[in-house]
Amino acid sequence: MRRTLTLFGILVIGLCALSLAQRAQAFPQHARDSKAACATCHVNVAGGADLTEVGKKYKADPTTAIPTDVKGADYVGSNKCKMCHSKQFKAWQATKHANAWVGLQKSDPKAAADLAGKLGIKLEGKPETVDACVTCHVTGFHLAGGYPGADSAKTAALVNVTCENCHGPGSMHVTAKAEERKKFINKETGVKLCMQCHTAVTSPKFNFEEYKKLGIHVVAAAAPAPAK
Repeated sequence: MRRTLTLFGILVIGLCALSLAQRAQAFPQHARDSKAACATCHVNVAGGADLTEVGKKYKADPTTAIPTDVKGADYVGSNKCKMCHSKQFKAWQATKHANAWVGLQKSDPKAAADLAGKLGIKLEGKPETVDACVTCHVTGFHLAGGYPGADSAKTAALVNVTCENCHGPGSMHVTAKAEERKKFINKETGVKLCMQCHTAVTSPKFNFEEYKKLGIHVVAAAAPAPAK
């Protein structure tokens, strides 16, 4: 068990250090830098492939000014998600994403320092105190409603790689009418979002389709067609 945690710790240190430069102009790092909500550039308030006119202009020209007055969704924490998605939440608990924060905290100090040295990065303090590391191990780091939370209970609900890391901030999703909720969450997570942390260096064997088969969480099967 100790060896497993040590190896996992080495992996996560490499993950945080190597991914920082590659995420410089990517969401959600761009949202942190610009203070703009997802809804500014994405049709869906929780993100996704469909872009607004502002998003299209920014994609074509990254120097485009991004307005910061667009109302967007906030992060609510995984405890809100499990109220309706208990099956998915339970399956997620068995994944490495659910232990991302513990893995960061339990990383071997010497191994972490050695790896950081090889990468030309000076690791000052424990990994869980370094922003570049924390970003990939919590939910909504320094985004509206995200980690760290307004209180200890909210902060606890935002550690680890949880639902909203992949599906976007869920405040509008959880408060919408049942028939409208799908409009306010990013159901389909794209490979580019994952590769902000799972880079070619940190996860050299990363294959989006294969990773999904490993079970990020159980996706409920479609209901069978009614008998004729």
